[in-house]
Amino acid sequence: MHEINFYTLPRAIQDGVLEAFRGRFAPAPIVSRPGTRRTIVAWLAVSAAAGLLLAALCAAGLGDVNSALALHPRAAAAAYVLLAATTALGVLRALAYNAVLVTLPFAPGLFVFPANLIDARDHRLRVFSLAELSRVSADRRGAVVLTFGGTQHAFPLEDPSRSGEVIREIEEAWSRMRARPDAAELRRLDPFEPPALESPFASPIPLSREVPGWQRHGWLLASAVGVALGLGLFFLRNRMSDARMYAAARARDDVAAYQSYIARGRGHGEVVSQVLLPRAELRLAVAKGSVEAIDDFIRAYPRTGIQAEVAAARRAALAAELDRAREAGTLAALLAFAERYPKHGLDREFNDARHAIHVRALDRYRSEMPEGSEENADLVRRLLAYAERVGPRSTPQGLRGPAVQVRFRRLPSQDLKRADELVMKSPMFRGVTSLPTRYVDATRLDPQEERTAKALAEGLARGFEPELVTFEPGPPVEGSAEEQLSVTSPSLVVSYRVESSGIAYGSKKPQIIIMGLKLFFNTEFLLPGDAKPLLTSHTIARRVPAGLIQQQPAASRPGTIEAIVYEGMMREAFIELGERYLSTWFRKRDEPR
Repeated sequence: MHEINFYTLPRAIQDGVLEAFRGRFAPAPIVSRPGTRRTIVAWLAVSAAAGLLLAALCAAGLGDVNSALALHPRAAAAAYVLLAATTALGVLRALAYNAVLVTLPFAPGLFVFPANLIDARDHRLRVFSLAELSRVSADRRGAVVLTFGGTQHAFPLEDPSRSGEVIREIEEAWSRMRARPDAAELRRLDPFEPPALESPFASPIPLSREVPGWQRHGWLLASAVGVALGLGLFFLRNRMSDARMYAAARARDDVAAYQSYIARGRGHGEVVSQVLLPRAELRLAVAKGSVEAIDDFIRAYPRTGIQAEVAAARRAALAAELDRAREAGTLAALLAFAERYPKHGLDREFNDARHAIHVRALDRYRSEMPEGSEENADLVRRLLAYAERVGPRSTPQGLRGPAVQVRFRRLPSQDLKRADELVMKSPMFRGVTSLPTRYVDATRLDPQEERTAKALAEGLARGFEPELVTFEPGPPVEGSAEEQLSVTSPSLVVSYRVESSGIAYGSKKPQIIIMGLKLFFNTEFLLPGDAKPLLTSHTIARRVPAGLIQQQPAASRPGTIEAIVYEGMMREAFIELGERYLSTWFRKRDEPR
C-alpha cells in the first residue's frame, strides 16, 4: 500500500482519476462504495472526552469547604489548559476535515479497479495493488471482501447474488496484475497511469486546494484557545468555588464555618478573618454573659474590623456586671466591681450607683428618725456626703466607712467646792469622807465616759450600714469650754461638768450627809470642714437615793456608802444622757411612723 496526495498529481492524471471514479472512461471500477473516514467522529469524540474531563475537573471539590480541591492549585492550571486545548483541537480538526471533504473534486469512497483498490475517502489516496491481494471472498450478507495482509475492505452489493460474478472479475484482475502487464495494458487497468496522448485543450495546471490559515495553524490556534479558555476557566472556577464556600459560611454564620472558609478560601479571607469570624466569636463570648469572656475574646483577637462592636459588647457586659453589683445593694459589691474591672469606663453610672446607696441610707434614716429631727437628717446628709467623698477602708472584718468618734470633754465644776462647804456645816459631817468633791474625780468618771461612749456608738451605728459609716469610742478631748472644737474626722463631742443640785440628804443611822448632783451635757456632732455642727444640751439632776442608803450596813467604813451613792447617781445620769440623745436620733421601736 502506498499513499498519493491527489493534489500533487499532474493535471492529466488528476483528470483521468476523476473520470475513472465517475466510471465514464476506462478503467471503470469493478465495484465501489461511497463513504468517508471516521476522522470527524474521532476528533469530535476526542473533543467531547476532553470536555467531559474538563467539566469533571471543574466539578471536583467545587464549593466544598471540606475538600482539599475546593480551590485548585496553580499547578492544576496546566491540566485546564491541556484539556481546553484538546477540546478546541478536536473541534478544529473535525471542522478542517469536513472542509477537506466539502472541497474534494470527487465523491469520497473506495474503488476497486482492475489494477488496484483506491481508498479515496479524502484527498490522501491510499492505493492497494491487486498484485498484493491476499484473498477475495464474500461475507454472509453477500458483500465482497478484499483482504490485503491484515487490512480488509468490504463492498456491499445492491444485488448480493452478484457477489460470485464480482469475485471472479476481481480474481481475473488479480491474476493479470500478478503477471506484470506491460505499459499499454496498465493504462487500461490503472487510473494512475499517464495517458498516451494529452489533449491540447486540457489545462496543464493541476487541481489544487487552498488551505485557510486556521486549518494550516490549527495546532497553534488550539493552543491559544486552550491557554485563554483553560486559564480563564481555571480562575473562574476557583472564584465560583470560593463564592460558594463564602455563601455557605455566611448561611451557617458560625465560628466553625468561618474557620473552615479561612482554611480553604481566599477571595473573602480578609473580611472573614477581620469581621465575620470575630463577630461570630464575639456572639459566643457575649452569650457567656461575663466580662471575662469578652476580655478572653480581645486577647484572642487584638485587632479586628469590628472594634466598635467589641467595645460596645464589653461596655454592655460591664454594664450588666454593674447592674448585678447595684442589685446587691451594697457598697462592697460596687467597689468589688471597680477593683475587678479598674478600667470599666462607666464612671458616671458607677458614681450614680454609689451615690444611690448613700441616698438609700439617708432615706432609711429618715424612715427611722423621730418627728422634728430635720436638723439630724440634714447632718446625716452631710455625713453621708463626707463618707461618699472619703470612701470606705478595708479591714479584716470587711469594708468599713469613715469612723465617727464619740469623745468626752470633761469640764471643771463651777460650784462643787461650795457644796463641800455646805456639807462641812452639817451636823452629819464625818470628815473628808463626806466631801462631794472626793467622789467626783477621774477614777469614777472615766468608766462612765467609756461606757457611755460605747453605748452611744452602738446606738448610732444601728441606723447605718458599717460599710458607709461606723461609730467608735474616741479619746477624750482636752481643753476648756471656751476653746472652739476642730476635728480632722467626724466626731461626736460630749462636753459636760458635774455640779451640786443644791439638795442634800442627811441621816443619823447611818450617819451620812450627801449632796444631790446635777450634770450639764452639751453635745456637738462635727464634720471636718463643716461649719454647722449639730448641737444639743441636756441637764440631768439626780436626787440622792435614800432607799439605797438605808440598804447599806450602819457599820460601814467611812466613805463606802458615799462612794456607792455618788457613783450610782453619776452612772444613772450618764445612762439617761445616752437615752435622751439617742431618742433625738431614732424613733422608739414600737413608736408608729
